[in-house]
Amino acid sequence: MKNLYLNLAISCIIFFGAVLLFSSYRATKRGSKISFSSSTCQHLLRKRNPGLKILLIDVDFLQKLTEANGTTCLWNERKPIKVGVEMEYKFNSTHNLGDLGFEVFYYHNNASKDFLDLEMDAGRRLIPRKFKTRWVGNIEIPEDTQRFEEFWKRSSFRDCVGLDMNRNKSDGVFLKGPETADILAQLRDELLDNGMFPFLNSGTFLGWYRECTIIPHTYDVDFAVFKYNYKPEYPYKLLNGTSEFKLARMFGKLEDGLELTVVPKLKANPRIDVFVMYDGIENGVLTHHYTPGLGGDGTKYKFTYPIYDPWCAAELHDHLFWVSCSPKPQIRHEYGPQWYLDHPTSQFGWNSSPKNIKENGKLTKEEMKKYYLEF
Repeated sequence: MKNLYLNLAISCIIFFGAVLLFSSYRATKRGSKISFSSSTCQHLLRKRNPGLKILLIDVDFLQKLTEANGTTCLWNERKPIKVGVEMEYKFNSTHNLGDLGFEVFYYHNNASKDFLDLEMDAGRRLIPRKFKTRWVGNIEIPEDTQRFEEFWKRSSFRDCVGLDMNRNKSDGVFLKGPETADILAQLRDELLDNGMFPFLNSGTFLGWYRECTIIPHTYDVDFAVFKYNYKPEYPYKLLNGTSEFKLARMFGKLEDGLELTVVPKLKANPRIDVFVMYDGIENGVLTHHYTPGLGGDGTKYKFTYPIYDPWCAAELHDHLFWVSCSPKPQIRHEYGPQWYLDHPTSQFGWNSSPKNIKENGKLTKEEMKKYYLEF
């Protein structure tokens, strides 16, 4: 009988022990679930306020901050928030940003350049300085989340080759690299303020990649803007005097072939061509992109490119410009396998020399009166 009671007691102990273990396991599982903040995003930042100034660069958190708009912040508090810290603190700081829940990336903040240069795990990222911020304690926060997100999307760095071209001095210098880049950056900023994201195109793209400057004997420089991003009201701003530039030419139709040429208000040069870039659709599928050209006789041209990916950032004379993420294949497609050789502008025909040019119809004389405009 004693053995029976003993066995029963042992069985009860084992059973209740198992129940306790299972309950403990369930509690552990519940505790391992994602813990979301029950406060506002700004309160979360105030709780983590560091002892040095930092820049909030976490696009995901910025979106949550914007979406919450003072309400509960649905952010996993165990997930670190990405922030930028100036390079001077990398080796001589005792900050505890990691303990506060931040993931730190350092950046160069050179006053002579118009961008911040961040060191990220996947390589360098360049973002323009051109964004407004506000402060929560020592945390600097981009105000326009959408613009900052667009900057971040285009921030992966691409470097130029920097070939020594050994040009003949008789070729002459028509455009000086630093001065031209300064003016091109002014137009970049104006296009940004009008909702457009321009990227280097054609000979300017070649000059940046091949020799890290503007081709000195060229007569103009080139931007492109995707059609979906182009703002049709912009030429009117150029004409009514509210721009720092003036409209010199406007060729073609917006539907398939628009090109603007602008110049600084107080200077004749550089002439800057702004091409609208179009989707090349075949059988309902995007197969390529193209920019337009229009001859004086009404012949329409298109310069074709493999599907274009201008979501990377480059440096040109201390300015940030956006470029294709695959520069060499794009340049080889346009200029051929000997793209690295200089081709004097005086011997270059805009509608015959490029390898990627095709005729694309013709405008009538009546259409030319409407779509071939010089000012």
